[in-house]
Amino acid sequence: MKRKTLKKLIVFVCTGNTCRSPMAEYIFRKKAEEMGLVKLKVASAGTHAKKGDKINEKSAEILRNKGFDTVTFQAKPVDERVLKQSLAIVCMTDAQRDMLMEMRWQVLRAAGEEEIENNVYSFSEITGYQVMDPYGKDISCYQYVYELIEGGMSALADKLLPEPIRKKLRETPKTNTTKKTAQKKPQTQKNKGVAKNITNKNTNKKGEKK
Repeated sequence: MKRKTLKKLIVFVCTGNTCRSPMAEYIFRKKAEEMGLVKLKVASAGTHAKKGDKINEKSAEILRNKGFDTVTFQAKPVDERVLKQSLAIVCMTDAQRDMLMEMRWQVLRAAGEEEIENNVYSFSEITGYQVMDPYGKDISCYQYVYELIEGGMSALADKLLPEPIRKKLRETPKTNTTKKTAQKKPQTQKNKGVAKNITNKNTNKKGEKK
């Protein structure tokens, strides 16, 4: 049986990929870094996103105030790569989850996969509460949405990243230090032998002069 390759991408999805999902992307990426999951990639996308759109100004302001740099962010739509390569997909609504579950099933079936395990979730089914769409509302609503998303990070990490997966996503420690040390020892002994031979030759030369 062919061994499955561990997928290392988690994607957050909302409608336009400009308000909620970018917040979730930045917050969860920081969470993953704090957990030492250096091999994990975190991204976001939208069910109706326009590729290249900038992040919503109010979302950007909230994130900047929290120390995140959003200058290079660009919105992108959900595509086959997201559906095929994600370890998990987290949608901001149940309706988005249902839609992507169906899309993913069709894409994987078309690719010839027979055993398809679900990896598409809604934010509410993991955290127990929904995240409202702040689009068109004032900045205080965006701040509230940020706090809701941030408050669900631990529950998301526990659900999506059990300990066996976390171990695989951490950096593998280097083990070649001992080998290098072991290789140096014979060289040191050899050098001592060379030095001894040189000393003996010099002693013999002095004896010849006398």
